[in-house]
Amino acid sequence: MPDAQASSVTSQAKVLAKKYHFKGQIMLTKNYAGKAETIYVGDANHKKGLKNNKNTIYPTASLQKAITGAMIEQLVAKHKLSMTTKLSKYYPQVKNSQSITIRQLLDHTSGIYMAETAPSSVLTEQQAYRYTLTHLTSTGNHAYHYTNANYTLLAGIITKITKKSYAHNIQTRIVKPLKLTHTTDKYQASDNLVAAVSYRAGTTYQARAYEKRLFSSLVGAGNLYTNAHDYYKIICGMRNGKVLTRSQYTQLRHNYQVSYAGGMYRYADGTKSNHGADNGYDSYMYATEGNQHAMVYFANQRSTIDANTFAAKLYALVR
Repeated sequence: MPDAQASSVTSQAKVLAKKYHFKGQIMLTKNYAGKAETIYVGDANHKKGLKNNKNTIYPTASLQKAITGAMIEQLVAKHKLSMTTKLSKYYPQVKNSQSITIRQLLDHTSGIYMAETAPSSVLTEQQAYRYTLTHLTSTGNHAYHYTNANYTLLAGIITKITKKSYAHNIQTRIVKPLKLTHTTDKYQASDNLVAAVSYRAGTTYQARAYEKRLFSSLVGAGNLYTNAHDYYKIICGMRNGKVLTRSQYTQLRHNYQVSYAGGMYRYADGTKSNHGADNGYDSYMYATEGNQHAMVYFANQRSTIDANTFAAKLYALVR
């Protein structure tokens, strides 16, 4: 029965992918029926004739924020900081930092605004932190406002506390404990991993120029590559004890308040999601908080309908 169920779900997902001209990979799991099923659609590199497959990787974009949030929660659990710790402890040069907490950075209620603009050159990790500090605006308004800068500052705080780079923390806190094989910085990718080329939405392959400068500036907020299977392992690890315990996950998610918290949105029906868009790539996670029902996709050619609508259609197959 689980195999038949999985076959039905994946075949329906293929129909949706074809109908809306989606290219990339889609992972689906329903009631933990067998292992998660993943489908691969279209070309990773049309010019070279390379198909999207299990070794294709994609930018995480904003799906990375949940990973950064999990590492912050690990430090909270070790009493290295708290949710009420002020930003001024680490970045006193930020205006209003004495009234901005870690919790507010995690929930995008810090009052910090920053446009998503590419720097003039590819940045190192430390340069990315400096770039953020010089380009953000701190308003003192603590209403919800989504901005990458909150999570780049959190990444910088991780480096300040651990005395190790964000990249090192990702390896030791996320990649190694979960035995991930497809989560990496593109520039450190092993030979068997292929970064998908980004194509404009539509019915033909029209490649987009990839902006490495923007990618390099998004430390903690979108500077990693992964695939759907690895990302599902990450969200499961965030509450099964491999990355966070259940209680730590609950704290990160702000006790499941219906809003954005710790890198993901929470809805009244008990589901969660996060969505990323970067350089024409599109990524989406939609699941129950316990991950029993989940959909994760990474696209190098986004669907021809709105991402929220497409994700909802896919999630409906497993809910």
